Amino acid sequence: MFRIKICGITRMEDVLAVVHSGADAVGFQMSCGPRKISKGVARQLTKKLPPWITPVGVLVNESLSTVRMLVRFCNFQVIQLHGQESSEFCSKIHVPILKAIRMEHSQSYQPFREFPIAAFLLDSYNKYQVGGTGRLFNWRWVQTAKKRLPKPIMLAGGLTPGNVRRAIHIGRPFGVDVSSGVEIHPGQKDHRLISLFVKRAQAQFLKMNNG
Repeated sequence: MFRIKICGITRMEDVLAVVHSGADAVGFQMSCGPRKISKGVARQLTKKLPPWITPVGVLVNESLSTVRMLVRFCNFQVIQLHGQESSEFCSKIHVPILKAIRMEHSQSYQPFREFPIAAFLLDSYNKYQVGGTGRLFNWRWVQTAKKRLPKPIMLAGGLTPGNVRRAIHIGRPFGVDVSSGVEIHPGQKDHRLISLFVKRAQAQFLKMNNG
């Protein structure tokens, strides 16, 4: 699984900024919200990614046939699921899955322990919004979840260039995911903030691994 993912990409210039930043993955919102793009736009954007950057399709409660179609059409190498998808549903998807868990409390991950997925994404809880909330949750919950979950954990929710080093230091996740924290407004990224976020995250991961 990748270390640093920039999510909610909608424009070609932002794809190129992510490539130049040194990030490992790019997320494309295909289901809902202000960062949603069409499958045609997603396909155009993924074609510009070099092979060392992973294109991720971000989906919410889509049908299995839609998931499979988007994987093929958009060349997604990983699917990130943010809805109420079941373990059985996940078992029928034949690319790695990043399952998002909205952390309403410290044990919110418990129902997902046996899911057949590649990694977990611990995100902030918002009753009315799925992802991209800009909200924080208690990063110490990540440490607890690491002891209970059998797969790598990525951290999302309110991350910015200003707090990503502390988030990694406290939570010690495998990777981090940012969207609103590097934006001018939803769907339009700030290239300077992307670069700063990636550099600081990379430095903190190196420090964590050497510690």
